[in-house]
Order: sequence, then structure tokens, then C-alpha cells
Amino acid sequence: MTRSAISARAAWWAALAALCLVLVAPLLVCDVPPLIDYPNHLARLFVLASLPGDAELAKFYGSHWSVIPNLALDLAGPPLMQVLPVYDVGRLLIAVAVLLPVLGTIAYASALGGRWWALGVGLVAWNNCLLYGFLNFSIGIGLALLLAAVWLRWRETQPNRMVAIATFGALALFACHLMGLVFFAVLIGGAELFRVWTSAKERTGRLTGQSRLATVMDRGACPQRRPGGGRASQGVDGGPAATMTGGRASRTAPVPVLREALRRGLVLCLVLAAPALLYAASDLSQLGGDAAFLPYGEKLLQLAGVFSNYLGWLDAATASVAIGLPMLWVLTRHGRFPGVAAVPMSVLFAAFLAAPYAWKGTYHLDTRLAVMLDFMLFAGFVPKRWPRGPSVLAAAAIILLFAARMAVLTTAWAAHQTDIDDIRRVLEPVRPGQAVYVAAAVGPNSRSMSDGSRTDIHLGALALIERRAWWPFEFDNVSQQPLQTRPPYSAMAGRVGDLPDAAQAATADVCGFDYVLLTGAGAAAALPPERFRLLRRSGFAALYGIARCEP
Repeated sequence: MTRSAISARAAWWAALAALCLVLVAPLLVCDVPPLIDYPNHLARLFVLASLPGDAELAKFYGSHWSVIPNLALDLAGPPLMQVLPVYDVGRLLIAVAVLLPVLGTIAYASALGGRWWALGVGLVAWNNCLLYGFLNFSIGIGLALLLAAVWLRWRETQPNRMVAIATFGALALFACHLMGLVFFAVLIGGAELFRVWTSAKERTGRLTGQSRLATVMDRGACPQRRPGGGRASQGVDGGPAATMTGGRASRTAPVPVLREALRRGLVLCLVLAAPALLYAASDLSQLGGDAAFLPYGEKLLQLAGVFSNYLGWLDAATASVAIGLPMLWVLTRHGRFPGVAAVPMSVLFAAFLAAPYAWKGTYHLDTRLAVMLDFMLFAGFVPKRWPRGPSVLAAAAIILLFAARMAVLTTAWAAHQTDIDDIRRVLEPVRPGQAVYVAAAVGPNSRSMSDGSRTDIHLGALALIERRAWWPFEFDNVSQQPLQTRPPYSAMAGRVGDLPDAAQAATADVCGFDYVLLTGAGAAAALPPERFRLLRRSGFAALYGIARCEP
């Protein structure tokens, strides 16, 4: 290896290390990052790690382990909490969720022959689904990309070993998140489909070439003469024979192709058989629920909405560069999506167009497919060598956008830490075993993403994590989480329904609760004093005692 090649390799590894460090740096400024669902997930992990030894928590919840295709956090988090503090475990899991798709994207691109362009995946690393707190999903798509990269590299040279790895990998993906398994199936299924199609083209080309060669040789052969001196008919050795040869080739050519398609299809069935059986045995397969679809205009906007962060114009600029550059390079023939990546991307896009927004109690289904497609813009695209000027401009645009996005994200998280500190101060009177009703005011003090999604709706989970008190919004759907709420708390949670605002809390039936925690309190009027006693107030949060529980 030449000195310049060694320098280029070292520069690439240094760039990758810098990318990973910058991506996880915001985790140092906030111990409860504002990923929307994250505090709720963390509270569940805390409960699972504490049961059955904690009598207070055991009054509220019981574990409910079953076949659930959504368990990455629940399997990894509780054991780690036996040796590490709860918030350190949470941030470690977030770091895995943000870095695994990045590393998977780079590994997949490397398997295709790509290199520097894949580092631009930092633009989509903190995507909207990750900021929504879909950590299992993020871990799943990262693992799917890594497994697909291994499949692309060694599927043809080490088929038996790869089938074994893919089979166990599919089971791991099922445990992580069902959409990660779907992503992996599309990636390897599309690659296999492309290889069958390529094999058919090559085989057809060889047979056609052989037929043409046979025809030329037959026509160039010395003609047989009749005993009487004339030329013999070419009925057997001449043109008709060549035509028959071509006919036999055209009739038999599909047989090896069909055989190969069947062989590769059976391999895919073998890889996916166990997850399919597990899904059939899960509660999720039996779950009903009407599908809800977005209008196609809103659906297509989700491809750009994946880049939603905290600053709308910056998100739009990022989406324009991340989507626009590969499309421009393809149109100008300065890059391509190889077939083993282009076919899965086509399948993903068709699925994205057909998928509902919500189904079986799960939301943002089509959004998750959009996230997969946007990761594939960096994983599946291989640019050609560009002139130095355009290459420098493209690299500068990506670096500047990435730096700006990370600066905005870090600033937002530092401000969020102030809200966390306020909640901690007001929760100090709460004792283990008590119940806290949670409401959230809407106003300028509430934090939100650029797409309007509020980041404070699950912060009441701190009452459970830090005070071991019950709150009514813990994720406990037994088809998706290994936790169930015990009576009478399950009935109390059903009575509360969705997260109320301050006005709804003022007139709510809060019987059975000891306190009301109001977040976003700086933007709301005080709760009526004839029913609620203000105990503590600190900027973002306020805690009320309950004087009269009925409206």
C-alpha cells in the first residue's frame, strides 16, 4: 500500500471517529435527553430492573414477558441498571441507537465500494423518529444495515455461513423491533432478486451468443453435394438446424434461472421462517385496529420531514442537500445506486406509498419507511470521482450543515436540562408509593421540535424514576411492552385517558391521586385554590396537593 493510500485510509478513520464523537457529545449536556418517548421507556426499564424486590413499585406494576417484537431496550436496559446508574444506562442506550445506524450505513456503503459519501449519514443520524424516542426502531435499522452489509460481502463466497448468520440475525431483529426485521428482509430480498435478474440476463446473453456462433459456423461449413453434382438441402446441418438449436436454447434457458430463483427464495424463507412463526404466536399478530392513511402530499413530505430537528429552515436545507445531491449526481451520471441497493430502495418506496400512518396501535409506520429510505441515500449511493471544485463545495455544504444541526441540538438540550432541574425541585415532597396526576400546559415555555412535536409530554415519568411514585401514562401495552399496570391503578389510568392540559386538570376527577404535577407551568394560570394547594413552583413545573378530588 502506497504512502498516499495509507494517509487517505487514516484520514477516513479519523473522520469516522470524529463523526461518532460529535454525534454523542450532546448526551453530556443533559442527563434526560428530550427524546419524546424516552422518559417513559426509561421508567419502564427502571421498574423492570427493580421488580420484584421493590414493594412500592410492585404495588403498581407487574412484569409480563411474552413473544413481543419490540424488546431491545427491555432486554438490555434492566441488566445494565444492576451495575450502572439509571440515567447512565439510558444515555448509553441512546448512544447505541444513534451510532448503530450510522455504522450500519457506512458498512453497507463499503460493501458496495463506497467510502467518503457515506460519512454524510451524520445529517440523518438525529432523525425525527430518533428524536421521537423510537430507540428500538433505531437500533433495529442499524442492526439490519450491518447484517445486510455482511450479506452483500460474503453471500456468494460463503453461502452456508451467511445463511446461519442471517438466520440468527433475523431472530435478533425480531427481538429488537419488527420494522428492523422488515428492513433487513427487503435489503437481502431485493439483493437476491437483483442477482436472479442479473443471472437471467447473463445466461440469456450466453445462450444467444452460442446460437449466433452455431449459425455462423453452420453457414460457413462446406455444403454437401449430391452425387449428381448439385448442393444438398440444408435441412439438418444448415439453417433449420441452427434455428432448432436456438429454439431449444430459448425453451431451456428459463429452467436454470427458475431453479436459481427457487433456490434463493428458499434461502430467504429459511432465514425468515423463525421470526414469522414468532410473530404468528405474538399478541401483536392478533391485535385489531383500523389503518389510518395520510394524503399523498403529506406522505411525500415525510421524506424531507425525516430531517426535522429544532430549526425549520435548517432542516429544509439539510433535506435539500441530502436528497438533492444524490439525485443530481445520478442525473448527471456522476454516481449511481448499484442494483443490489436500487431494487430494495424501489421496494421500500413502493411500501412507503402503500403503508398506513397508523395500524395496530402503532403510529408513524410510513414515517419509519421514510427514515429507511433516507438512510439508503447514504448507504446505497456510490458517487464517481468529481472534479475538485464541486467535490469541495459538496463536502463543505455537508460539514457546515452537520455542524449547524449539532450546535442547534446541543443548545436545545442544554435548555431542556433546566426544565428537568425544575421538575426535580418540585417533586421533592413526593414519597414512594404515592400517586401523581400529570398535566402539561401548552405555551412558550414548552419545548418542541421544528415539526411541532412537543418534547415534554412524558416528563412526568421522573416521578416514577426518582420518587418511586405512580403516574398514569406508563407504556404498558402487553402486545408491545413486557409490563402491565395492576388494579386499581389500571382503572385510574383509564379514567385519566390522554395527557390533560391545565384547564382539563382544573376540572378533572383526581380521586386516588396525592398530587398534581403541572409541566409548562410558566405558561398556565394556577389551578383553582379551592381544589388544589400549590406546594412548590419552580419555573417550568409546579406541584399541587389535592384538597378536594371531585370536580
